[in-house]
Amino acid sequence: MTNIVYKLFAQTDPPWSYAEYIRTALYNADTGYYMKEKTKLGKAGDFYTSNHVHPVFARTFARFFADVFKKEELTPVIFEAGGGDGSFASNVLSYFKDEVPELYEDIIYIIADASPYHRSTLNKISEAYGEKVQIVSSAASARNLVPDFSGIIFSNELIDALPVHSVVQGKEELLEAVVLPGEEALLKEELRACKNDEIISWIKDYGPELPEGFRTEVNLEMKKLLKEFAGWQKRGLLVTVDYGYTNEQLIQPERREGSLRGYHKHQLVDNPLDMPGEMDITSHVQWDAFIKIGEDAGYSIIYHNNQDKFLVNGGLFKFLQEVRDPHPFSDSFRQNRAIQSLVQPGGISSAFQVNILGKNTARSAEYKIFNEDPYSL
Repeated sequence: MTNIVYKLFAQTDPPWSYAEYIRTALYNADTGYYMKEKTKLGKAGDFYTSNHVHPVFARTFARFFADVFKKEELTPVIFEAGGGDGSFASNVLSYFKDEVPELYEDIIYIIADASPYHRSTLNKISEAYGEKVQIVSSAASARNLVPDFSGIIFSNELIDALPVHSVVQGKEELLEAVVLPGEEALLKEELRACKNDEIISWIKDYGPELPEGFRTEVNLEMKKLLKEFAGWQKRGLLVTVDYGYTNEQLIQPERREGSLRGYHKHQLVDNPLDMPGEMDITSHVQWDAFIKIGEDAGYSIIYHNNQDKFLVNGGLFKFLQEVRDPHPFSDSFRQNRAIQSLVQPGGISSAFQVNILGKNTARSAEYKIFNEDPYSL
């Protein structure tokens, strides 16, 4: 019996929901994948994010953030939920310092990450930027730090890592996939009649309307987090980068088995019960639910599109450089190649979406992403 199974037994008797299993496998202080002192991001880890392609990714977002702060006349305060290794924050701060020093003078950048290991790696950003950077363990801690928040809340591949329930539409009723101790395998799955009223209400309120035999994930933690953000944020934007589907896309035949998967050393693991505590576990965001929950909490939808479209409209091509050194590893050559990789058809950005919700914003129609010619250099 592994430490993960011991931890599950210590919390409740089986069966366990997938949400209980994922929370233990990813976030438990002793056994959770994210809590371990190991590299998880980049080439040496288990998965890449777009942020690791090149600093130009974060700098394009920083350009958008600066435009919003100016248009909305907001003090430049950014809260990044799930800061990881801190590279996004570092590149955003670098952009503000280099390109908008008048905003950099007053900027506050709060980074939250549940992992003590990640927070220890974030100290290098505090050393570089001093009091402009605050590192906390959670959104609740950030709220204590800044009780009345106006600014930008940002996350990149955070929602896909939240614990989710897994359900299947049966012939006559909704079934929930539950987790049990296995014999040959460490853990096994079993389908049982869903008795969780929150899950049943979710499908009724947010969909999708599942055909018989189709599986999907229900992200109750997402709803809790969005309501928490909405209760904290007085003005500004909630900018969410992640991969996901609309309800219509979720019920296509190719998604019959749902989206819950694992990633280990950059390889897809179909069974999320394999290697508990040793791999990342993710599921796709249900964007229709995300937007509806946000609107019910007081946000309004400002933007939703594929990541490559956002990057282009956000000014990615403004970062193209004249190549004076033809060496393929020169800084200018590498930056231009990264820009190309971020927008090429079928590339990394095609799998991600950028969602922007606004709270008491007045000038979103004037943002550069809606008005600037992205191809004029």
